[in-house]
Amino acid sequence: MLIIYIHNPLAMSLKMKSIFITLMLFFLFQAAKAQKALSGAALLELKQFEQLISKAQEEGDKRKEAGYLNQVAYIYLENADPLAAAGYFKKSLALNRELGNQNAVKNLSNSLGSIYYELEDFHAALNYFNESLKINRSLHKKQDVAYDLQNIAQVEFELKQYAPAVKKLEEAAGIALEFNDIKLTQSCYLQLAENFEKLGDNQKSKNYYEKSSALLSQLQKKQIENIESQKNLAETKAIQTQQKLQTTMDTLAEYKESLREIQLKNELMTAENNLKDMAIKEAEAREKAGRIFRYYSITAIVLMIFILTLIYYQFRQKKNANRQLTEQKKEIEKQRDFVQEQNQKITDSIQYAQRIQNALLPPRPLLDNILKDYFVLFIPRDIVSGDFYWISQKENSLILVAADCTGHGVPGAFMSMLGMAFLNEIVNKIAVNRHISSLQADEILNELRKNIIGSLHQTGDKDEPKDGMDISLCIIDFEAKRLQFAGAHNPLYIIRNNELMQYSGDKMPLSYHKNKDVPFTKHEVNLQPGDLIYIFSDGYLDQFGGDKGFKFLSKNFKELLLRVHQLPLHEQQKILLEEHEQWKGQQEQLDDILVIGFRYTGKKPAKTPDERYNWQDRQILIAEDTDVNYFLLAEALRETKAKLVRVKNGREAVEFCKTNHIDLILMDINMPDMNGYEATTQIKSFKKDIPVIVQTALNTSNEKEISLQAGADDYIAKPIELKAFLTKLGQYLD
Repeated sequence: MLIIYIHNPLAMSLKMKSIFITLMLFFLFQAAKAQKALSGAALLELKQFEQLISKAQEEGDKRKEAGYLNQVAYIYLENADPLAAAGYFKKSLALNRELGNQNAVKNLSNSLGSIYYELEDFHAALNYFNESLKINRSLHKKQDVAYDLQNIAQVEFELKQYAPAVKKLEEAAGIALEFNDIKLTQSCYLQLAENFEKLGDNQKSKNYYEKSSALLSQLQKKQIENIESQKNLAETKAIQTQQKLQTTMDTLAEYKESLREIQLKNELMTAENNLKDMAIKEAEAREKAGRIFRYYSITAIVLMIFILTLIYYQFRQKKNANRQLTEQKKEIEKQRDFVQEQNQKITDSIQYAQRIQNALLPPRPLLDNILKDYFVLFIPRDIVSGDFYWISQKENSLILVAADCTGHGVPGAFMSMLGMAFLNEIVNKIAVNRHISSLQADEILNELRKNIIGSLHQTGDKDEPKDGMDISLCIIDFEAKRLQFAGAHNPLYIIRNNELMQYSGDKMPLSYHKNKDVPFTKHEVNLQPGDLIYIFSDGYLDQFGGDKGFKFLSKNFKELLLRVHQLPLHEQQKILLEEHEQWKGQQEQLDDILVIGFRYTGKKPAKTPDERYNWQDRQILIAEDTDVNYFLLAEALRETKAKLVRVKNGREAVEFCKTNHIDLILMDINMPDMNGYEATTQIKSFKKDIPVIVQTALNTSNEKEISLQAGADDYIAKPIELKAFLTKLGQYLD
């Protein structure tokens, strides 16, 4: 969305409405698609303004007429009809041109430019923004000129006029620096980086990205300094309150001293009068002296009460200020602790998600049995990965996948788990409903794309997330000595006789796309013993680094593979990792990295660990309250054909065992109603021979000891490692 900054000294209402239009335009335009009718209140308001417009026309007051036209335009904007709004803005623009109101013409041109930009009528938007620029240049409003230049550059970017956009952005950035406008400077640098990237000047693009990032950090730092400034202000107020209190106490001392002087003077005057009139006015003098004494005593008491009240009030103010400061400090500490706690919880959750994701990836023993001479270079950018690899062995065929999901981190990990689940479903359905020989690489990708579009409810709307994945999928038929390959963006490399052959994937992703109904292309290759096969995501090739900060790119990657392909695969992996680290240097890792390489020997692979276990006549009870953990256990046991029964707490496990035959129990420790320890103890009290294997994700040091004391026969930690898990169960079921 285009961000338009408008700096014009017009009336406040017009300025605020222009800003409101800019911020809300995107949402208003999306709502406009629905063609909603105006509400009754809006229609009434429009009718009133139309009457005012007619009256202004009759009176010949063009200034009022232009103002009413603007009001009507804003009503249409607020009711999601930008085209109608543009019509009224144009009428107002024509009137203001006649009136010679340059500021109004400039603001209206800006508003019309914003509307036509969001309507993607970029040529019209460019004309209006240029008109605003011309006026601001004539008025010598340099800051407004900078914002106009930025708006025009954004429109030219959409028109793919990158070189002119660069010139305008450089001028705008220079003005922003002149006025120390950090926010505008940062925005211009970001746009310059995007334009230079389109122009193919990666070095300048990188430089401007770094400058933009640095200024963004400064803006964030200023926000933090504002918070610190508010804290310092509160402390300053507390100090000022304390100083006022001290001043009041000093004033009290002065009041007391003045009171004593007044009393001494009055007593002296009274004594002199008494001496003069002692003979004839002795009684009257005594009475007068008494009245004076009472009067000044009362005055002193009232003054003391007033001063003490003032002191108490100042003390309460200081106490309240200190209390508020203390409460603010506690609240800040509370918020800091809360943020730290939430960050730790998020980190713990993501780390556990990593354990689950690693458990779903093909285990190392499985790869060792099937591929023999191979390597998997897998470097997630974050804790969890949007790249994943997948393998399945069906009789004499091997399906191997390297996939790159949209995004990385947690969003990418969700997509990767979705992709693995769909691959299992698609391949198994084809193998069961038809035959292993019917597996086709292109057909699997077609089905996978259909499942992703359906599960994410993708319709092609321009505002919906473009989630999906790029993939390389190959099927090796060891009987026919033949390889099938199909890819979405990602290619397949085969090195034979010191030559590298590339088979490119189709230029479309596994998601909603304009070519969503076009089937993927299948490549078929006759294999020879010694062929080296490589599939990978784009993370290794797209990493910035080297002396000039460029991407590694496919040319360097091919040369690297040809240089090391004669070495054992595990040594190739080591060299690829060292080359990546050397190329990256101090740069951050850009994306998840996945490279798989293996040597075709012509020999059929050994059977997978799953095929060595057949427990179709055995019944296993799984006591697990968490759905995800149950599904993982069920998936691990699927190939064994064992009958699985699930309960969700310890009490259900005890009751089920009382009336049913069970060959083995997988018991979770932490469950509602009754935990795994107590359930194990009760079950062992009436069925001692049932093997109970405790399984938990906590994996603390004393859990195994407590489990065995409760009567459990064995203990495993989640997430499970397939080979070790099945081997352990085989000790009790075979």
